[in-house]
Amino acid sequence: MHAYALINFHELSPAALCDIIVNKFHLPVEQTAEQVMAYFLLERQEDPTTPTAADLQQLLFAKMQAECIQLIRKESTILFPVIRNTSIHNTGKKCIQPAAYESIQQSFQKILLLLQKLRQVTDNYLIQGHWSSAYKICLSDMYTMEQTLQQWIYVEQNILYPAVMHANTIVVKQDDLTNNISID
Repeated sequence: MHAYALINFHELSPAALCDIIVNKFHLPVEQTAEQVMAYFLLERQEDPTTPTAADLQQLLFAKMQAECIQLIRKESTILFPVIRNTSIHNTGKKCIQPAAYESIQQSFQKILLLLQKLRQVTDNYLIQGHWSSAYKICLSDMYTMEQTLQQWIYVEQNILYPAVMHANTIVVKQDDLTNNISID
């Protein structure tokens, strides 16, 4: 069981949620992504047991890693300091504007789409007996990262951002109207 499964996120202030998100989601996502990419870059070339889809897995995973790193930087350097500052000064104001929220939502949509594509090309992370233990660990790490990302997105979409957005803010995105989501 993950340590963050015991935290009641609803009881935390937005500033405390920012700290929890950094420690329980940002850091593990970065570390796990580095481990997976280390396999792809260092070990996969010499592993004859990897499936032919491993090249596509590496490409999709690298794109997802880049999107996660960009989102983590945006939250850590721009959004979370604003949330913490507002919380420290007890202004009682909601501090995140709809445009900032929209940017985060677009990143989440890209990450979720990439996760879905990764799940398809890994055959739902099903492990075959003839694969090397290194590749099995890589797939296990990708699955763990998927679970962590889904938890992170859930906490932010359902707890953090509703707490720091202006009341009655409805964000209508162009994608909602045209249904044109792209991972580019």
